[in-house]
Amino acid sequence: MSQESSVSLAGRLWERDATLWPGDDGVRSAIRDRLGWLDSPRWLADNQTALADWARDIRARGFSQAVLIGMGGSSLAAEVLAEVFGPAGDGLSLTILDNTHPDAITEALGNRAWSRILFVFSSKSGSTIEVQTLCTWVLDNLEEQGVAEPGGQCVAITDPGSPLMHLAVQRHFLDCLEGPPDVGGRFSALTPFAMAPGALLGTDLAAIAHSALQMAEQCKADEVSINPGLALGSWLAEQSLAGRDCLQLCIDEQYQAFGSWVEQLIAESTGKAGKGILPLNDADASAPRSRVARVILGASTNETFWQRYPQTDDDGVPTRRIPLEKEADLGGEFFRWCFAVAVAGAVMQLNPFDEPDVAATKAVTRELLDGESAPGSGTPLTPEAFGLSLASAGQGSYLAILTYLPDEPALFDVLEEFGQAARKHFAIPVTLNPGPRYLHSTGQLHKGGSPHGLFLFVRSVPEHDLDILDEDFGFAHLNHAQAEGDRAVLTDRGRSVCSIELVGPTMSCVAQLRGALAPILSA
Repeated sequence: MSQESSVSLAGRLWERDATLWPGDDGVRSAIRDRLGWLDSPRWLADNQTALADWARDIRARGFSQAVLIGMGGSSLAAEVLAEVFGPAGDGLSLTILDNTHPDAITEALGNRAWSRILFVFSSKSGSTIEVQTLCTWVLDNLEEQGVAEPGGQCVAITDPGSPLMHLAVQRHFLDCLEGPPDVGGRFSALTPFAMAPGALLGTDLAAIAHSALQMAEQCKADEVSINPGLALGSWLAEQSLAGRDCLQLCIDEQYQAFGSWVEQLIAESTGKAGKGILPLNDADASAPRSRVARVILGASTNETFWQRYPQTDDDGVPTRRIPLEKEADLGGEFFRWCFAVAVAGAVMQLNPFDEPDVAATKAVTRELLDGESAPGSGTPLTPEAFGLSLASAGQGSYLAILTYLPDEPALFDVLEEFGQAARKHFAIPVTLNPGPRYLHSTGQLHKGGSPHGLFLFVRSVPEHDLDILDEDFGFAHLNHAQAEGDRAVLTDRGRSVCSIELVGPTMSCVAQLRGALAPILSA
Protein backbone atom coordinates (compact mmCIF):
# COMPACT_ATOMS: atom_id res chain seq x y z
CA MET A 1 0.00 0.00 0.00
CA SER A 2 1.38 3.39 -0.93
CA GLN A 3 1.90 6.08 1.69
CA GLU A 4 -0.66 8.30 -0.04
CA SER A 5 -3.40 5.66 0.09
CA SER A 6 -2.50 4.85 3.70
CA VAL A 7 -3.01 8.46 4.72
CA SER A 8 -6.39 8.70 3.07
CA LEU A 9 -7.53 5.30 4.34
CA ALA A 10 -7.00 6.00 8.04
CA GLY A 11 -8.64 9.41 7.89
CA ARG A 12 -11.56 8.21 5.79
CA LEU A 13 -12.27 5.37 8.18
CA TRP A 14 -12.51 7.75 11.14
CA GLU A 15 -14.76 9.99 9.02
CA ARG A 16 -17.10 6.99 8.52
CA ASP A 17 -16.59 7.12 4.76
CA ALA A 18 -18.58 4.08 3.62
CA THR A 19 -17.22 4.38 0.07
CA LEU A 20 -14.08 2.65 1.38
CA TRP A 21 -15.95 -0.63 0.88
CA PRO A 22 -17.79 -1.96 -2.20
CA GLY A 23 -21.55 -1.86 -2.61
CA ASP A 24 -24.44 0.24 -3.77
CA ASP A 25 -26.02 3.10 -1.81
CA GLY A 26 -28.10 0.70 0.26
CA VAL A 27 -25.09 -1.38 1.26
CA ARG A 28 -23.05 1.67 2.16
CA SER A 29 -25.90 3.08 4.20
CA ALA A 30 -25.96 -0.18 6.16
CA ILE A 31 -22.18 0.05 6.64
CA ARG A 32 -22.47 3.58 8.07
CA ASP A 33 -24.95 2.16 10.57
CA ARG A 34 -22.32 -0.35 11.74
CA LEU A 35 -19.36 1.90 12.44
CA GLY A 36 -20.23 2.79 16.02
CA TRP A 37 -17.43 0.53 17.27
CA LEU A 38 -15.05 3.41 16.50
CA ASP A 39 -16.59 5.18 19.51
CA SER A 40 -16.62 2.13 21.79
CA PRO A 41 -13.39 2.94 23.69
CA ARG A 42 -14.85 6.33 24.64
CA TRP A 43 -18.18 4.69 25.50
CA LEU A 44 -16.44 2.26 27.83
CA ALA A 45 -14.39 5.01 29.47
CA ASP A 46 -17.56 7.01 30.10
CA ASN A 47 -19.57 4.04 31.39
CA GLN A 48 -17.09 1.80 33.21
CA THR A 49 -17.94 3.26 36.63
CA ALA A 50 -21.67 2.82 36.06
CA LEU A 51 -21.10 -0.78 34.92
CA ALA A 52 -19.01 -1.51 38.01
CA ASP A 53 -21.72 -0.04 40.26
CA TRP A 54 -24.39 -2.04 38.40
CA ALA A 55 -22.45 -5.27 38.87
CA ARG A 56 -21.88 -4.52 42.54
CA ASP A 57 -25.63 -4.14 43.04
CA ILE A 58 -26.25 -7.43 41.21
CA ARG A 59 -23.72 -9.29 43.34
CA ALA A 60 -25.25 -7.83 46.49
CA ARG A 61 -28.39 -9.85 45.72
CA GLY A 62 -26.57 -13.01 46.69
CA PHE A 63 -25.60 -14.49 43.34
CA SER A 64 -22.41 -16.56 43.39
CA GLN A 65 -22.10 -17.38 39.69
CA ALA A 66 -23.29 -16.24 36.29
CA VAL A 67 -24.14 -18.24 33.18
CA LEU A 68 -23.91 -16.31 29.92
CA ILE A 69 -26.06 -17.70 27.12
CA GLY A 70 -25.10 -16.18 23.79
CA MET A 71 -23.55 -16.99 20.43
CA GLY A 72 -20.64 -15.62 18.42
CA GLY A 73 -19.99 -11.95 18.97
CA SER A 74 -22.44 -11.89 21.88
CA SER A 75 -20.32 -14.28 23.96
CA LEU A 76 -16.76 -14.68 22.62
CA ALA A 77 -15.30 -11.42 23.97
CA ALA A 78 -16.93 -12.08 27.35
CA GLU A 79 -15.33 -15.53 27.27
CA VAL A 80 -11.94 -13.84 26.79
CA LEU A 81 -12.45 -11.85 29.98
CA ALA A 82 -13.65 -14.93 31.87
CA GLU A 83 -10.69 -17.05 30.76
CA VAL A 84 -7.95 -14.41 31.04
CA PHE A 85 -9.01 -12.50 34.14
CA GLY A 86 -11.38 -14.86 35.95
CA PRO A 87 -13.41 -13.62 38.93
CA ALA A 88 -11.69 -10.93 41.02
CA GLY A 89 -12.54 -10.05 44.60
CA ASP A 90 -16.23 -10.78 45.13
CA GLY A 91 -16.76 -11.17 41.38
CA LEU A 92 -18.99 -13.92 40.07
CA SER A 93 -17.62 -16.92 38.23
CA LEU A 94 -18.77 -16.87 34.60
CA THR A 95 -19.72 -19.88 32.48
CA ILE A 96 -20.42 -19.53 28.77
CA LEU A 97 -23.19 -21.75 27.38
CA ASP A 98 -23.26 -21.66 23.57
CA ASN A 99 -24.23 -25.23 22.76
CA THR A 100 -27.67 -26.70 22.01
CA HIS A 101 -26.65 -30.34 22.48
CA PRO A 102 -28.81 -31.64 25.37
CA ASP A 103 -25.86 -33.43 26.97
CA ALA A 104 -23.82 -30.20 26.89
CA ILE A 105 -26.67 -28.24 28.47
CA THR A 106 -27.09 -30.88 31.17
CA GLU A 107 -23.35 -30.90 31.81
CA ALA A 108 -23.29 -27.11 32.17
CA LEU A 109 -26.35 -26.75 34.38
CA GLY A 110 -27.53 -30.15 35.51
CA ASN A 111 -25.43 -30.51 38.65
CA ARG A 112 -25.72 -26.98 40.00
CA ALA A 113 -27.98 -25.38 42.55
CA TRP A 114 -29.77 -22.76 40.46
CA SER A 115 -30.86 -20.56 43.35
CA ARG A 116 -27.68 -18.44 43.23
CA ILE A 117 -27.14 -18.42 39.44
CA LEU A 118 -27.59 -15.22 37.48
CA PHE A 119 -28.59 -16.04 33.89
CA VAL A 120 -27.38 -13.53 31.30
CA PHE A 121 -29.05 -13.81 27.89
CA SER A 122 -27.04 -12.02 25.24
CA SER A 123 -28.19 -11.46 21.64
CA LYS A 124 -27.82 -8.36 19.50
CA SER A 125 -30.84 -9.18 17.34
CA GLY A 126 -32.75 -10.66 20.25
CA SER A 127 -34.00 -13.40 17.93
CA THR A 128 -31.05 -15.83 17.93
CA ILE A 129 -32.68 -19.26 18.08
CA GLU A 130 -30.14 -20.70 20.54
CA VAL A 131 -30.68 -17.83 22.98
CA GLN A 132 -34.46 -17.82 22.52
CA THR A 133 -34.87 -21.54 23.19
CA LEU A 134 -32.42 -21.66 26.08
CA CYS A 135 -34.12 -18.63 27.64
CA THR A 136 -37.50 -20.37 27.41
CA TRP A 137 -36.03 -23.54 28.88
CA VAL A 138 -34.30 -21.75 31.77
CA LEU A 139 -37.40 -19.74 32.71
CA ASP A 140 -39.52 -22.91 32.59
CA ASN A 141 -37.07 -24.79 34.80
CA LEU A 142 -36.87 -21.96 37.32
CA GLU A 143 -40.66 -22.08 37.60
CA GLU A 144 -40.56 -25.84 38.10
CA GLN A 145 -38.05 -25.29 40.91
CA GLY A 146 -40.60 -23.09 42.65
CA VAL A 147 -39.13 -19.69 41.80
CA ALA A 148 -42.13 -17.34 41.87
CA GLU A 149 -40.54 -14.71 39.62
CA PRO A 150 -37.94 -16.44 37.40
CA GLY A 151 -37.09 -13.18 35.65
CA GLY A 152 -35.57 -12.01 38.92
CA GLN A 153 -32.59 -14.26 38.17
CA CYS A 154 -32.17 -13.04 34.60
CA VAL A 155 -30.47 -10.19 32.77
CA ALA A 156 -30.68 -9.47 29.05
CA ILE A 157 -28.13 -7.72 26.84
CA THR A 158 -29.55 -6.79 23.46
CA ASP A 159 -30.32 -4.01 21.01
CA PRO A 160 -33.10 -1.52 21.78
CA GLY A 161 -36.54 -2.76 20.77
CA SER A 162 -35.47 -6.34 20.09
CA PRO A 163 -37.67 -9.37 20.85
CA LEU A 164 -35.37 -10.22 23.76
CA MET A 165 -35.84 -6.75 25.20
CA HIS A 166 -39.62 -7.13 25.02
CA LEU A 167 -39.38 -10.56 26.69
CA ALA A 168 -37.21 -9.08 29.45
CA VAL A 169 -39.89 -6.50 30.16
CA GLN A 170 -42.72 -9.04 29.94
CA ARG A 171 -41.02 -11.54 32.26
CA HIS A 172 -39.75 -8.87 34.70
CA PHE A 173 -36.04 -9.51 34.21
CA LEU A 174 -33.72 -8.07 36.81
CA ASP A 175 -32.38 -5.77 34.10
CA CYS A 176 -32.05 -5.31 30.36
CA LEU A 177 -28.90 -3.60 29.11
CA GLU A 178 -29.08 -2.02 25.68
CA GLY A 179 -26.13 -2.35 23.34
CA PRO A 180 -25.39 0.40 20.81
CA PRO A 181 -27.44 -0.46 17.69
CA ASP A 182 -24.73 0.84 15.34
CA VAL A 183 -22.19 -1.80 16.41
CA GLY A 184 -22.20 -5.23 14.77
CA GLY A 185 -21.96 -8.29 16.98
CA ARG A 186 -18.38 -9.29 16.28
CA PHE A 187 -17.23 -5.64 16.70
CA SER A 188 -18.97 -5.31 20.09
CA ALA A 189 -16.15 -6.34 22.44
CA LEU A 190 -15.93 -2.91 24.11
CA THR A 191 -19.70 -2.56 24.60
CA PRO A 192 -22.10 -4.06 27.19
CA PHE A 193 -22.03 -7.43 25.41
CA ALA A 194 -18.61 -8.16 26.91
CA MET A 195 -18.11 -5.40 29.44
CA ALA A 196 -21.24 -6.08 31.51
CA PRO A 197 -20.17 -9.72 32.02
CA GLY A 198 -16.68 -8.35 32.69
CA ALA A 199 -18.10 -6.13 35.42
CA LEU A 200 -19.86 -9.15 36.96
CA LEU A 201 -16.47 -10.89 37.04
CA GLY A 202 -15.02 -7.89 38.87
CA THR A 203 -12.64 -7.10 35.98
CA ASP A 204 -10.88 -3.73 36.11
CA LEU A 205 -12.84 -2.05 33.30
CA ALA A 206 -11.03 1.26 33.85
CA ALA A 207 -7.72 -0.36 32.88
CA ILE A 208 -9.29 -1.98 29.80
CA ALA A 209 -10.86 1.34 28.79
CA HIS A 210 -7.54 3.14 29.22
CA SER A 211 -5.80 0.62 26.97
CA ALA A 212 -8.56 0.86 24.35
CA LEU A 213 -8.47 4.67 24.35
CA GLN A 214 -4.71 4.66 23.89
CA MET A 215 -4.97 2.26 20.96
CA ALA A 216 -7.79 4.25 19.37
CA GLU A 217 -5.68 7.39 19.58
CA GLN A 218 -2.72 5.65 17.94
CA CYS A 219 -5.01 4.38 15.19
CA LYS A 220 -5.75 7.99 14.16
CA ALA A 221 -2.24 8.44 12.79
CA ASP A 222 -1.85 8.67 9.03
CA GLU A 223 1.50 6.90 8.90
CA VAL A 224 1.43 3.12 8.78
CA SER A 225 4.55 2.87 10.93
CA ILE A 226 2.87 4.50 13.95
CA ASN A 227 -0.73 3.35 13.42
CA PRO A 228 -1.04 -0.20 14.87
CA GLY A 229 -4.46 -0.94 13.39
CA LEU A 230 -3.62 0.44 9.96
CA ALA A 231 -0.33 -1.46 9.92
CA LEU A 232 -1.93 -4.78 10.89
CA GLY A 233 -4.88 -4.37 8.51
CA SER A 234 -2.67 -3.37 5.58
CA TRP A 235 -0.41 -6.34 6.29
CA LEU A 236 -3.34 -8.79 6.49
CA ALA A 237 -4.69 -7.55 3.15
CA GLU A 238 -1.25 -7.62 1.57
CA GLN A 239 -0.78 -11.26 2.57
CA SER A 240 -4.25 -12.25 1.37
CA LEU A 241 -3.86 -10.53 -1.99
CA ALA A 242 -0.51 -12.29 -2.41
CA GLY A 243 -2.27 -15.65 -2.05
CA ARG A 244 -1.52 -16.20 1.65
CA ASP A 245 -5.05 -17.23 2.60
CA CYS A 246 -4.09 -18.98 5.88
CA LEU A 247 -3.38 -16.96 9.02
CA GLN A 248 -1.59 -19.02 11.64
CA LEU A 249 -2.45 -17.67 15.10
CA CYS A 250 0.30 -18.53 17.58
CA ILE A 251 -1.25 -17.47 20.87
CA ASP A 252 0.23 -17.68 24.38
CA GLU A 253 -1.77 -20.22 26.41
CA GLN A 254 -2.77 -17.44 28.81
CA TYR A 255 -4.59 -15.70 25.94
CA GLN A 256 -6.00 -18.71 24.06
CA ALA A 257 -9.57 -17.43 24.32
CA PHE A 258 -8.51 -14.25 22.55
CA GLY A 259 -7.49 -16.44 19.62
CA SER A 260 -11.09 -17.70 19.33
CA TRP A 261 -12.36 -14.13 19.28
CA VAL A 262 -9.87 -13.16 16.56
CA GLU A 263 -10.79 -16.27 14.58
CA GLN A 264 -14.45 -15.22 14.53
CA LEU A 265 -13.66 -11.59 13.67
CA ILE A 266 -11.42 -12.49 10.73
CA ALA A 267 -13.39 -15.42 9.32
CA GLU A 268 -16.82 -13.79 9.45
CA SER A 269 -15.54 -10.42 8.23
CA THR A 270 -13.41 -11.61 5.29
CA GLY A 271 -15.06 -14.89 4.26
CA LYS A 272 -17.35 -13.71 1.48
CA ALA A 273 -17.50 -13.03 -2.26
CA GLY A 274 -15.31 -16.10 -2.80
CA LYS A 275 -12.50 -14.56 -0.75
CA GLY A 276 -11.39 -15.03 2.80
CA ILE A 277 -8.63 -15.44 5.36
CA LEU A 278 -8.68 -18.85 7.06
CA PRO A 279 -7.57 -18.59 10.72
CA LEU A 280 -5.49 -21.54 11.93
CA ASN A 281 -4.35 -22.32 15.43
CA ASP A 282 -0.77 -22.93 16.44
CA ALA A 283 -0.73 -26.43 14.97
CA ASP A 284 1.38 -27.07 11.91
CA ALA A 285 -0.40 -25.24 9.11
CA SER A 286 0.34 -28.12 6.71
CA ALA A 287 0.02 -25.82 3.76
CA PRO A 288 2.68 -24.53 1.38
CA ARG A 289 4.51 -21.64 3.01
CA SER A 290 3.30 -19.51 0.13
CA ARG A 291 -0.23 -19.83 1.62
CA VAL A 292 0.66 -18.93 5.22
CA ALA A 293 1.09 -15.73 7.21
CA ARG A 294 1.63 -15.76 10.97
CA VAL A 295 0.73 -13.66 14.00
CA ILE A 296 2.41 -14.36 17.33
CA LEU A 297 0.70 -12.89 20.41
CA GLY A 298 1.62 -13.43 24.02
CA ALA A 299 2.68 -11.99 27.35
CA SER A 300 5.96 -10.11 26.96
CA THR A 301 7.20 -11.73 30.19
CA ASN A 302 6.59 -15.30 29.00
CA GLU A 303 10.13 -16.09 27.86
CA THR A 304 9.31 -19.76 27.27
CA PHE A 305 6.58 -18.82 24.80
CA TRP A 306 8.71 -16.36 22.83
CA GLN A 307 11.64 -18.77 22.68
CA ARG A 308 9.43 -21.01 20.55
CA TYR A 309 9.36 -18.25 17.91
CA PRO A 310 12.85 -16.71 17.72
CA GLN A 311 13.13 -13.53 15.68
CA THR A 312 16.03 -15.08 13.78
CA ASP A 313 13.85 -17.94 12.53
CA ASP A 314 13.47 -17.36 8.80
CA ASP A 315 11.10 -20.01 7.44
CA GLY A 316 9.75 -17.80 4.68
CA VAL A 317 6.45 -17.09 6.46
CA PRO A 318 5.65 -13.36 6.94
CA THR A 319 5.23 -12.85 10.68
CA ARG A 320 3.96 -10.14 13.02
CA ARG A 321 4.70 -10.25 16.74
CA ILE A 322 2.38 -8.69 19.35
CA PRO A 323 3.72 -8.73 22.93
CA LEU A 324 1.30 -7.76 25.70
CA GLU A 325 2.79 -6.01 28.72
CA LYS A 326 -0.24 -6.70 30.92
CA GLU A 327 -3.63 -8.39 30.72
CA ALA A 328 -5.51 -5.09 30.42
CA ASP A 329 -3.75 -4.56 27.07
CA LEU A 330 -6.53 -6.73 25.67
CA GLY A 331 -8.67 -3.58 25.61
CA GLY A 332 -6.32 -2.12 23.03
CA GLU A 333 -6.11 -5.40 21.13
CA PHE A 334 -9.89 -5.61 20.81
CA PHE A 335 -9.83 -2.22 19.12
CA ARG A 336 -6.66 -2.80 17.08
CA TRP A 337 -8.07 -5.95 15.48
CA CYS A 338 -11.44 -4.36 14.71
CA PHE A 339 -9.67 -1.45 13.04
CA ALA A 340 -7.35 -3.83 11.19
CA VAL A 341 -10.18 -5.94 9.82
CA ALA A 342 -12.01 -2.81 8.63
CA VAL A 343 -8.84 -1.70 6.85
CA ALA A 344 -8.26 -5.16 5.37
CA GLY A 345 -11.80 -5.19 4.00
CA ALA A 346 -11.24 -1.85 2.31
CA VAL A 347 -8.01 -3.00 0.67
CA MET A 348 -9.43 -6.41 -0.31
CA GLN A 349 -12.60 -4.72 -1.56
CA LEU A 350 -15.11 -6.67 0.47
CA ASN A 351 -17.65 -5.60 3.09
CA PRO A 352 -16.38 -6.72 6.52
CA PHE A 353 -19.55 -5.67 8.32
CA ASP A 354 -22.13 -8.08 6.89
CA GLU A 355 -22.58 -11.84 7.08
CA PRO A 356 -24.59 -12.65 3.94
CA ASP A 357 -24.26 -16.44 4.07
CA VAL A 358 -24.98 -17.02 7.74
CA ALA A 359 -28.73 -16.70 7.15
CA ALA A 360 -28.73 -19.64 4.70
CA THR A 361 -28.19 -22.25 7.40
CA LYS A 362 -30.65 -20.51 9.73
CA ALA A 363 -33.35 -20.69 7.04
CA VAL A 364 -32.84 -24.39 6.32
CA THR A 365 -32.67 -25.18 10.05
CA ARG A 366 -36.05 -23.51 10.50
CA GLU A 367 -37.48 -25.52 7.59
CA LEU A 368 -36.28 -28.74 9.18
CA LEU A 369 -37.75 -27.75 12.54
CA ASP A 370 -41.06 -27.07 10.79
CA GLY A 371 -41.06 -30.58 9.35
CA GLU A 372 -39.95 -29.70 5.85
CA SER A 373 -37.11 -31.42 4.01
CA ALA A 374 -33.82 -29.67 3.39
CA PRO A 375 -33.60 -28.42 -0.20
CA GLY A 376 -30.80 -29.93 -2.26
CA SER A 377 -29.41 -31.75 0.76
CA GLY A 378 -28.10 -34.66 -1.29
CA THR A 379 -26.25 -37.60 0.23
CA PRO A 380 -23.02 -37.04 2.15
CA LEU A 381 -19.91 -38.88 1.01
CA THR A 382 -18.86 -42.11 2.66
CA PRO A 383 -15.66 -41.87 4.72
CA GLU A 384 -13.81 -43.73 1.96
CA ALA A 385 -15.05 -41.34 -0.74
CA PHE A 386 -14.34 -38.36 1.49
CA GLY A 387 -10.78 -39.58 1.93
CA LEU A 388 -10.39 -39.72 -1.84
CA SER A 389 -11.69 -36.16 -2.09
CA LEU A 390 -9.11 -35.05 0.46
CA ALA A 391 -6.37 -36.90 -1.39
CA SER A 392 -7.26 -35.13 -4.64
CA ALA A 393 -7.93 -31.71 -3.09
CA GLY A 394 -6.22 -28.96 -4.99
CA GLN A 395 -4.39 -25.82 -3.97
CA GLY A 396 -6.37 -23.55 -1.68
CA SER A 397 -8.20 -26.46 -0.02
CA TYR A 398 -8.72 -26.99 3.70
CA LEU A 399 -10.53 -29.46 5.94
CA ALA A 400 -12.99 -28.21 8.57
CA ILE A 401 -14.13 -30.67 11.24
CA LEU A 402 -17.57 -29.50 12.41
CA THR A 403 -18.72 -31.02 15.69
CA TYR A 404 -22.15 -31.26 17.28
CA LEU A 405 -21.06 -32.87 20.51
CA PRO A 406 -21.03 -32.32 24.27
CA ASP A 407 -17.71 -31.17 25.69
CA GLU A 408 -16.27 -34.68 26.09
CA PRO A 409 -12.45 -34.54 26.20
CA ALA A 410 -12.14 -38.16 25.07
CA LEU A 411 -13.99 -37.40 21.81
CA PHE A 412 -12.10 -34.20 21.12
CA ASP A 413 -8.79 -35.96 21.81
CA VAL A 414 -9.63 -38.39 19.00
CA LEU A 415 -10.55 -35.52 16.68
CA GLU A 416 -7.35 -33.63 17.53
CA GLU A 417 -5.32 -36.76 16.77
CA PHE A 418 -7.21 -37.21 13.50
CA GLY A 419 -6.63 -33.56 12.59
CA GLN A 420 -2.89 -33.95 13.10
CA ALA A 421 -2.85 -37.14 11.04
CA ALA A 422 -4.91 -35.54 8.26
CA ARG A 423 -2.55 -32.56 8.10
CA LYS A 424 0.39 -34.88 7.64
CA HIS A 425 -1.31 -37.41 5.34
CA PHE A 426 -3.03 -34.98 2.98
CA ALA A 427 -0.78 -31.91 3.45
CA ILE A 428 -3.86 -29.78 4.02
CA PRO A 429 -4.79 -27.19 6.69
CA VAL A 430 -7.28 -28.54 9.24
CA THR A 431 -9.57 -26.63 11.59
CA LEU A 432 -11.75 -27.96 14.41
CA ASN A 433 -14.99 -26.01 14.81
CA PRO A 434 -17.47 -26.78 17.63
CA GLY A 435 -21.08 -26.35 16.56
CA PRO A 436 -23.49 -24.68 16.63
CA ARG A 437 -21.04 -22.04 17.86
CA TYR A 438 -19.13 -21.92 14.55
CA LEU A 439 -22.33 -21.10 12.65
CA HIS A 440 -21.99 -17.59 14.07
CA SER A 441 -18.31 -17.21 13.13
CA THR A 442 -16.33 -19.40 10.74
CA GLY A 443 -19.58 -20.65 9.20
CA GLN A 444 -19.66 -17.49 7.07
CA LEU A 445 -16.21 -18.30 5.65
CA HIS A 446 -17.19 -21.93 4.96
CA LYS A 447 -20.12 -20.88 2.80
CA GLY A 448 -19.11 -17.48 1.42
CA GLY A 449 -15.33 -17.75 1.17
CA SER A 450 -13.10 -19.99 -0.92
CA PRO A 451 -15.08 -22.83 -2.57
CA HIS A 452 -12.29 -25.30 -1.82
CA GLY A 453 -13.24 -26.31 1.71
CA LEU A 454 -14.04 -29.93 2.63
CA PHE A 455 -16.28 -30.55 5.64
CA LEU A 456 -16.50 -33.43 8.09
CA PHE A 457 -19.57 -33.35 10.37
CA VAL A 458 -19.37 -35.33 13.62
CA ARG A 459 -22.54 -35.60 15.68
CA SER A 460 -23.57 -37.66 18.68
CA VAL A 461 -27.15 -38.65 19.40
CA PRO A 462 -28.01 -37.25 22.86
CA GLU A 463 -28.60 -39.79 25.59
CA HIS A 464 -31.51 -37.71 26.91
CA ASP A 465 -33.53 -34.92 25.31
CA LEU A 466 -34.65 -31.67 26.91
CA ASP A 467 -38.08 -30.31 26.03
CA ILE A 468 -38.65 -26.68 25.11
CA LEU A 469 -41.89 -25.15 26.37
CA ASP A 470 -44.31 -24.07 23.60
CA GLU A 471 -42.18 -25.65 20.87
CA ASP A 472 -42.84 -28.81 18.86
CA PHE A 473 -39.20 -29.77 19.14
CA GLY A 474 -36.66 -30.36 21.89
CA PHE A 475 -32.97 -29.54 21.98
CA ALA A 476 -32.01 -32.88 20.39
CA HIS A 477 -34.08 -32.01 17.32
CA LEU A 478 -32.77 -28.44 17.27
CA ASN A 479 -29.14 -29.54 17.48
CA HIS A 480 -29.68 -32.15 14.75
CA ALA A 481 -31.49 -29.62 12.54
CA GLN A 482 -28.62 -27.15 12.90
CA ALA A 483 -26.10 -29.79 11.79
CA GLU A 484 -28.30 -31.05 8.97
CA GLY A 485 -29.17 -27.54 7.86
CA ASP A 486 -25.53 -26.52 7.53
CA ARG A 487 -24.62 -29.80 5.85
CA ALA A 488 -27.42 -29.30 3.33
CA VAL A 489 -26.33 -25.74 2.50
CA LEU A 490 -22.69 -26.76 2.05
CA THR A 491 -23.65 -29.74 -0.12
CA ASP A 492 -25.97 -27.56 -2.18
CA ARG A 493 -23.01 -25.22 -2.82
CA GLY A 494 -20.91 -28.04 -4.19
CA ARG A 495 -18.69 -28.64 -1.17
CA SER A 496 -17.41 -32.13 -0.34
CA VAL A 497 -19.18 -33.23 2.84
CA CYS A 498 -18.99 -36.33 5.04
CA SER A 499 -21.13 -37.01 8.10
CA ILE A 500 -20.46 -39.29 11.08
CA GLU A 501 -23.14 -40.05 13.68
CA LEU A 502 -22.28 -41.54 17.07
CA VAL A 503 -24.71 -43.36 19.39
CA GLY A 504 -24.36 -44.52 22.98
CA PRO A 505 -22.17 -43.78 26.00
CA THR A 506 -18.92 -41.89 25.65
CA MET A 507 -16.44 -44.75 25.36
CA SER A 508 -18.62 -46.48 22.80
CA CYS A 509 -18.75 -43.23 20.82
CA VAL A 510 -14.94 -42.99 21.01
CA ALA A 511 -14.62 -46.46 19.48
CA GLN A 512 -17.21 -45.65 16.81
CA LEU A 513 -15.42 -42.42 15.97
CA ARG A 514 -12.03 -44.10 15.59
CA GLY A 515 -13.58 -46.72 13.35
CA ALA A 516 -15.35 -44.14 11.16
CA LEU A 517 -12.26 -41.96 10.77
CA ALA A 518 -9.85 -44.76 9.84
CA PRO A 519 -11.10 -45.19 6.22
CA ILE A 520 -10.61 -41.48 5.57
CA LEU A 521 -6.91 -41.73 6.34
CA SER A 522 -6.50 -44.88 4.27
CA ALA A 523 -7.16 -42.99 1.02
